[in-house]
Amino acid sequence: MYIVKKLRSIFLAVTLLIFVVIELPIIAIGNTTVPQPGDVIIVLGAKAIGRVPSTMLQLRLDEALKLYSSGYAKTIIVSGGKGADEVLSEAQVMFDYLIIHGIPAQNILIEDNSFSTYQNLVNSHRIMKQNGLKKAIIVSNTSHIRRSLVLAHNLGMEASGAPAPMANNYYLTAKQYVREGAAMISLLVFNK
Repeated sequence: MYIVKKLRSIFLAVTLLIFVVIELPIIAIGNTTVPQPGDVIIVLGAKAIGRVPSTMLQLRLDEALKLYSSGYAKTIIVSGGKGADEVLSEAQVMFDYLIIHGIPAQNILIEDNSFSTYQNLVNSHRIMKQNGLKKAIIVSNTSHIRRSLVLAHNLGMEASGAPAPMANNYYLTAKQYVREGAAMISLLVFNK
């Protein structure tokens, strides 16, 4: 009985430590980051359902539309490849959504070869360099901003973050934060 109590105490202590060290900064940065004007808005991909964005992706796109309309940047990069279960690339779905919502096609650059946040940023950074764009505003959901900014910094990208809201779904939100916690641990260990 004593061993079970001791193991339970250790497990709770480790869980609390992980929450404080990993999850609290994700929550804090996601809720306090403020975008700075730049040359380009990078919208990171998320699931596309058929030819429409998922809820999380639509929230990102709506945030990008607000930034664009407010004059934060004149160019948008949509970044995301085509998953095995997707009809179109995430970038194409985003492009179509932005066009429907009034963004001129010539102001949208497509990056559709990435399948991870790291690849999104590497490929988008390359497009930035090719087009003489220096300063990015990275748009993703609140839970994803911290890792996105750490990766951008590691790549030498000058970037600020624009956190889009989370879906109005407690289960999905909790799942996203746990996923990001695991991804941050992986980033600390593998630097990607």
